[in-house]
Formats: sequence, C-alpha cells, structure tokens
Amino acid sequence: MAPIASLRALVRSAVELTSRHDRDAVLDTILGELERLVPFDAASVMLRQGEALRVVAGRGFRRDLDPATLTFARGENPRLDRALSARGAVRFTDPDQPDPFDGFTRARLGHLHSCLAAPMRLGGEVVGLITADAHDKARFEEQHAEMLELFAALAAVAIRNAEQVSALEQARARLQSEVTTLAQEIRDTSGGTEIVGGSAPARALREEIALVGPTDTTVLILGETGTGKELVARALHAASGRRDRPLIRFDASAVAPSLVESELYGHVKGAFTGAVGARPGRFEVADGSTLFLDEIGELPLEVQPRLLRALQEREIERVGETRVRRFDARIIAATNRDLEAEVRGKRFRADLFHRLAVYPIRVPPLRERLDDLPVLCDHFARKLAARLHLHSVELEPPFVAALQGYDWPGNVRELENTIERALVRAQAAGRPRARLDGAAAGALGLAGSGEVPRARRGAAAPVVLEGPLREATEHFQLARIEAALAASQGNLAAAARSLGLDRSNLLRTLRRLRPERERRGKPRLV
Repeated sequence: MAPIASLRALVRSAVELTSRHDRDAVLDTILGELERLVPFDAASVMLRQGEALRVVAGRGFRRDLDPATLTFARGENPRLDRALSARGAVRFTDPDQPDPFDGFTRARLGHLHSCLAAPMRLGGEVVGLITADAHDKARFEEQHAEMLELFAALAAVAIRNAEQVSALEQARARLQSEVTTLAQEIRDTSGGTEIVGGSAPARALREEIALVGPTDTTVLILGETGTGKELVARALHAASGRRDRPLIRFDASAVAPSLVESELYGHVKGAFTGAVGARPGRFEVADGSTLFLDEIGELPLEVQPRLLRALQEREIERVGETRVRRFDARIIAATNRDLEAEVRGKRFRADLFHRLAVYPIRVPPLRERLDDLPVLCDHFARKLAARLHLHSVELEPPFVAALQGYDWPGNVRELENTIERALVRAQAAGRPRARLDGAAAGALGLAGSGEVPRARRGAAAPVVLEGPLREATEHFQLARIEAALAASQGNLAAAARSLGLDRSNLLRTLRRLRPERERRGKPRLV
C-alpha cells in the first residue's frame, strides 16, 4: 500500500474509532478496521490482567469457541512474551514456534504459519496486544507490521476513551440512583408546612418561623418526640429563598455510626468494604438548598468534630478522598434531647452545640396547646379520611372532650395515630361516613397501654353536632365551660383553674359565647 494510501487508511480508522464510545462497539470497530489494513485469517485484541493476557475480542475463530474465554499466563507462550517486550510490531514466521491460537481458528489447515503482534501502549505502559494470524508463511510483509504498529496506538487510545466513558456512565447512573433515592425520601417526608392551631403557643411558633425563615441563619429546633419538629423544618425551608429546591434530610438516629460520615460527606470507590462506586453525601446534594439534620442529639461523639469543621468552613472531603468540595446549604437541626445537659455530660460537643443553636426554636408539646386540639382533630380527620377513602367524618364533642382530657405524652404524632385508629375502627362498619362519638373515644387505647382517655377537667355536654366547624367548636367550648361550672358548683375561679384559664379570660369567653349561641339558636341535635 502506497504511503499516501496508508495514511488515508489510518486517518479513516482513527475517525471510525473516535466515533464509537461503547466499549464493545470500539472493540468490534478495531477488528473491522484492522481487516481493511492487514489481510489476516484470524485476529485478536488482548488486554493485560496482572501477569496474564485475556482475549477481549476476536475474529476468525471457530464458531464453537468464544474467544473471550481464552487467557494466557505470562511465560505460557514465547510469541506473546516477545511481543509484550517489543518496542514495535513483531512478525513471526518460524513454524517451529507454537502460535497461541493454533487449533482455535476456522481454517481447515492445522497450524498457523505467520503471525503479527503489536503492543498497545498508554503512557509508556503496555496495556495489551493486537495480533493478526495467517495460514501461509508469506502473507504478512514489513508494511503490514508497520501499519499494525501505528494502528495499535490508535486502538489503545480508543479503548481507554471507551472505558472512561463507561466509568462516567456508571457514575452518572449511581448518582441518578442517589438522586432517585433522596427524591423518594423527600416525597415520603414532605407534606404541608402549615402550623395548625390558634392558641398562643401556635401563634408564637408561626411568628418565629416568619421571622427567621427567610434568612440563611442556622436553626436548632427543640421539642419532645412527636411535636412536629420536621413540620417546622419544612415550614422554615418553605419560607426561605431556597424553597424551589428540595429539602434534604439526614436522620442521625437511623444511620449506623460507621456510615454517618459516608452519608454526610460521600465516599469514593474503594474507600471501604462495600464502596463499589463513588457517591455524593447529603452536604453535596443539599448544595443550594437546605440540609435538615434530624435527631442531631443522636450523633456519635467521635464524628462530631468533622461535622463542626464542615459547618465552620462550609467545605467537606469525601471519605477516602483529599479533594476539598465547597457547599452552600442552609442548616436546620432538630433534637428531642436536652443538648445543654448533653454538653454538661460531655456527650455532645459544646462548640458544635453553639454552632447549631444560632437561633433555637422550641416546639411546644400538645399538653401546652390543648386549645388547638379540636382544630387538630378536624385537620387530621380530613387528611386521614382521604387516605382511608371515607366520604366524611363527624367529630362529636364527647369524642373531642375525651381526647382533650389526656396528657398526650406522644404529642401531635400520638394524636394523629389515635384519630387514625378511631377511623379504622369506624371504617370497619363498612359505612362511607365515620362518626367519632363518646363510644369511639371509650374504645381507644393510647400509646398501646389500653388506657381509656378521661376528661379530667369536666365532662362535655352529651350533644352531637352538624354544621360549620366554627359553630361546632364554639359550642364545644361553651359545653366545656358549663360542665366545669357545674362541677365547681358555679365557682368561676375554680372552674377557670380546672380549665387552665385565668378567671378574667374565662368570664370574657363565657360572655362572648353565650350571646352567640342565643343569637344563632342551639345547634341541631343529630
């Protein structure tokens, strides 16, 4: 082949190889282009695996043989050993020297009589061989050896590029898997951001959220289990300028101590047993958004220094990596522990506590906002009715009164579970409308104890209401007040104490409700 023709042939081969990105497609193209350049009967692409050579692609082999099953150890075949050590292509014509592919090719003649082999190099390292075999001694000329030597260099680069593209695709797939997993967590934990209730504690909580929500200030949410700390975190995020991006959650109580750093900061491939690929941590995923560190009080003491550095410097390093990655995430933490007591007990670092408690928000327990209980009951009843496929739910005052007489150690979460349990019992009757009355309240066991909720502040009047929620709520409040007055034999101060009110507030509420009831008329009994 003339020099110009050879150059054109190589340029075409380079264009073909660079247009392929899939590894299998690249290997197939290598053999196809080689067939145009060198007249072989059989050819192979072999890659090094330690001290062995493995065939990864071949042509001209027997149909009953998969060439990818062929592996040759170093020292097993003289021709392969010589080719690996050669500076360029080697042409073998000695019939007494065995060819590695004798007996494996399709041709009927027994032995291969001529062979070409060229090492594939990357950065001075031999990564494999390309071989071409023929059944006659005079098939290959010197120009074929020169062509194979140049082509082997192109093939090595093409294989490396394909492997890099494959690695990037795998990394992208893993990242997509991470994003999908996190998105599912977000969907599972996302919900409304409304703080339900009109009590003084509920109003104060909404005011705090409105004040600090639009800022990037770090917030520490404090409160008992079940008070709705995650709801507050979502409300803070929704009030911020980062609301268009998802809130990323990390639950310190749900992650094994050995995996905390990997979950927070990510890891690189091989960083530890089971790290089969690189993975971003929650800090990276939350870049530009909000990171919610839930149950931060459960964080092991030994991983707290690294978290402190991340929060101070706003940069992290993946586990097993020295590259520094910066992040921009607003931090919201929550705990049901008394972190100041944990600091005194040396179970939580004082510097980390102060870094998190830039703006502490306390979520009040349900027992401090029992005035919100009728509205909360209605809220949960509506929410759960849709999930349970109920057309409507009737909440009757005896039911609400019984719930209002309980201390609710599990707080709002326990209340929601109780409403759901009552609705499931009502649903068992097979009716599309659920009626929660005194009998339904008496059948409930709270927190698994079997205890029946008791109205410790007086019994509500035995009436069942329909109509607007406001009218029903006002009637319920009046019924509670009248029951308390009856229990205290008309002593306004004693009734106020039993209801958790001061005397002037009770009198003002009574004067407001009684004229309203007279004006509207008594609610219709059902």
